[in-house]
Amino acid sequence: MADYKYTPLDEEAGEIRLLTLLPGRFNTPICITLETKILSSKKIPKFTALSYAWGSDLDCLNIHVVAKRGVQGVKSATLSVTRNLFEGLKHLRQIRRATVLWIDQLCVDQRNLEERGNQVLRMPDIYSLAKGVIVWLGPEIDDSNLAMKIFNDIGQDVIVDWALWKYHVDPSSSLYSHDLHLSSQQSLSITNLLSRSWFERLWVVQEICLTQKWVCMLCGFKRISSVDFGNAIIYLASNDSCNNATQRDILVGILKLFKLKEDSGFTLEMVLHENRHRTCSDKKDRVYAVLSLLPEEEKLGIHPDYTTSASDVFENIVFQYLKYKASLGMLRFCSTNDRSRDIPSWVPDWSTDHKIRPFEVVSADLDARAHAYSVSKGVIAVTGVCVTVVYEVKNNLPGSIPEDRMKSAKVFRQLLSTWVGQDHSDSSLSKLQSLCVTLCAGKFAEKYIPSRGSLPTKDVHDYLTSLHEWSLLESAEPPELCSSSLVVIRAINKMTKGRLLITTADGRLGLAPEGTISGDLVCVLLGCKSPLILRSSNSLSHEVVGECYIDGIMAGEALVGELPRNQMLVKKYFPKHRIYYYVLVDSDTGKTLLQDPRLGPLSAGWRIKNHEEDDTFNWYVNDITGEDSGNRDPRLEPDALRARGVEIQEFRLI
Repeated sequence: MADYKYTPLDEEAGEIRLLTLLPGRFNTPICITLETKILSSKKIPKFTALSYAWGSDLDCLNIHVVAKRGVQGVKSATLSVTRNLFEGLKHLRQIRRATVLWIDQLCVDQRNLEERGNQVLRMPDIYSLAKGVIVWLGPEIDDSNLAMKIFNDIGQDVIVDWALWKYHVDPSSSLYSHDLHLSSQQSLSITNLLSRSWFERLWVVQEICLTQKWVCMLCGFKRISSVDFGNAIIYLASNDSCNNATQRDILVGILKLFKLKEDSGFTLEMVLHENRHRTCSDKKDRVYAVLSLLPEEEKLGIHPDYTTSASDVFENIVFQYLKYKASLGMLRFCSTNDRSRDIPSWVPDWSTDHKIRPFEVVSADLDARAHAYSVSKGVIAVTGVCVTVVYEVKNNLPGSIPEDRMKSAKVFRQLLSTWVGQDHSDSSLSKLQSLCVTLCAGKFAEKYIPSRGSLPTKDVHDYLTSLHEWSLLESAEPPELCSSSLVVIRAINKMTKGRLLITTADGRLGLAPEGTISGDLVCVLLGCKSPLILRSSNSLSHEVVGECYIDGIMAGEALVGELPRNQMLVKKYFPKHRIYYYVLVDSDTGKTLLQDPRLGPLSAGWRIKNHEEDDTFNWYVNDITGEDSGNRDPRLEPDALRARGVEIQEFRLI
């Protein structure tokens, strides 16, 4: 029987293909029809979209494409599909009724690169206009029915506020009065289900997040709504009694998918990073598969082009970010340890699973406008200041601090002995405070408004102080490992993964990426929130090693000096925009400050203009020159900073 030949789509008319899965019993041959339909906001055919893991192209089976709809006796051609999709079609097929579906593997001519690119652009329409989405997780195996029942039972009793990552349990439910305790069989069934390949796939992010209607999770013949599934995920991820560390990592990774569905305000850089662990067959899809999640202004003029190389796509993102946002924010995700040789050091390699978490509550550049330009192929010139030099690097951070009283105490004893000292001097106490801040990269509950309850507060300092006292007294038993101590340990494990503790030439403590060496430069670049470790390649050029956290320079100190004692940089949540913005808070009064007192008065002609969002950020205009700087403060321009005595210089990155 001949292979099916696709008829080209009329892209200008808005055509897509829809698949009709013809009725039949479970083990009979699978028969479908393929028809072109116009899809627009005014003309919406009825269909359900399928989300699934593609599976191996080396393990395929044939299905039959019927020439005429409803005529099962005429099998005009065959199409090869992956085994996982084949199993999904068997489970989706009904005995007496046809089912209309959109499935990328069958409804897009995968050999036509131009059509693939065009249909990727249509996927927001396809998934948002579908009457619903079915998620095919795979056949029943490894107690999956048990796991699906657990998710269904928990999900119906939990109510989630995704914006704040918080949930509460229905007071009328059994979960409200009794903690959940899972048997080893139940726990293993959950781990097995969540380890299925669908949860690792990159394309599922937009497939789930874009739908405007219902989403149904299907495993074997068991179904559960995605709302209940997501509710159960956040409950289980927050419940210490029902999962081990490995299972918790799986839950947290999946939790991000459901938060993406419910949240907004994401930037391209964060969506790219949060999904680096997911799988896709084409490296370019690292970018193209998440574009549709973003508002138009965040897409930065990027369009799918499968004829270019992945390295060129990744490099283009940096320049588009610079063009549209005057930002070098993408450089925060660079790493010398996991990039391809054909990619410059200043270009993040999004095809690698970069497991290091970016620093969050940081604004070393105070959101200054980036000043950068392309010098030549693979070389970019950027502007900033060299703050200090790496003095000492010690690889004494464990891969993960054990959640065990004695084992964790021994790890902390070594850290405290190395970095704090063995006495109660003012110097040691100051080092202890710096160590507390650095190990958590300044990510504390009070650095968010409203406070993030899942993060450590002063518990870090209290816990490490008690460990320091224990270490000095050489007591037999270390402090108890309570729930707040576990929060501290988990926070430290997250922020120190893939990083080293360092000291700088001016005596500061910091976290730097693995691969950092003595003599590397600590630089703050205009347009990049985190300081970067740069390495001199020769007298004219530098390589990006990665972002770093240096206690005492994360709130603009390298540009405008120390913050007043009573002021703190925080991330404030604005419900209207469903997004966090950096603001200063007066700790004495609790008031939010939009003006940084360190900057001084605006120069001649500049003023802050009134605008609709003036409770969120300042807008700067110059009445003399007519310049409109938007929310970028003119006092942070290179010439203005030089006038303050800041040694602004140009770095050429290769």
